[in-house]
Amino acid sequence: MRPLLRFLALLSFTCNAYAAEGVRLCLNWAPGADHAPIYFAREQGWYADANVAVDLLPGGGSGDALKRLAAGECEAAVADLSAVRAARAAGRDIVAVLAVFADSPLAFYSLAERPVIVAGDLAGKRIAAYATDPPRRLWSAFSGRHGLAEDAVTWVDRPNNAKVAALARGDVDVAANGFYHHHVEYLEAFGDRLRILWWRDVGPNPVGHVLALSPTWIAAHPAPARAFVQSTQRGYATCAADGEPCIVALTVANPHLDIGRERAKWAAARPLIAPPRRAGMTLGAFDPDETGADCPGDACTNELLDAAVTSPR
Repeated sequence: MRPLLRFLALLSFTCNAYAAEGVRLCLNWAPGADHAPIYFAREQGWYADANVAVDLLPGGGSGDALKRLAAGECEAAVADLSAVRAARAAGRDIVAVLAVFADSPLAFYSLAERPVIVAGDLAGKRIAAYATDPPRRLWSAFSGRHGLAEDAVTWVDRPNNAKVAALARGDVDVAANGFYHHHVEYLEAFGDRLRILWWRDVGPNPVGHVLALSPTWIAAHPAPARAFVQSTQRGYATCAADGEPCIVALTVANPHLDIGRERAKWAAARPLIAPPRRAGMTLGAFDPDETGADCPGDACTNELLDAAVTSPR
């Protein structure tokens, strides 16, 4: 072989040997504050340093992201843990590898004029929630924990974009919220009049968003899988300590977003990512004593995490 041809062959081999592993990450929705640490990690070059090339794909909900993951349209997905359980029950090859929201965003909102302070105050109330709203789907777990009858409340069908108005008009007594970013809308609408009964305070407190992968893909790409997960974990830990650079990275990558609103959404997301009770513990780890039925069998794993990356104090 001529010297030039030998050089080109060697160069081709070297490039292929060290080519970055492509990871398409299906988001659970359009880019938002809860994804800021992923954009920040990519901006900082942490994925590239780990020889991973990450492409972020907007989605249409947790179910959509997991369906695309199972179909091979992406190698990873952000989704609610309850959706992961449902996908696994449907036979999809999925495992949760990092708890993005260690605490639940689920909440019941009421107003100072007719407040719900404790779970028992919900009895007899009209609650705005659509049929598949997470608090409505999980009502039996909540009501059972607090000694409320299944029919103790009246559900009033309202989509998320109509709940604030329904609560303001008095059409309902309570609005059920299952998504962290809507919290900002209630704060803006009601300010000091708002009363919040957080599930994370009274229980149950199911894990919220997670990072999910295919076990088959992990087995075929163990080093890239670990590098991708740990770089993402590092992003969330760093942003939990100081979120501003992460929100900037998010809005630079997505200039249509309003930075002020994303800051407000981050203020709602940050306590879920790094709750005070988990300070000093491995960020993103699933605690078997807390997850229980949320992680049946091998639905969740901590094996790809870096135990040294901890939740800030």
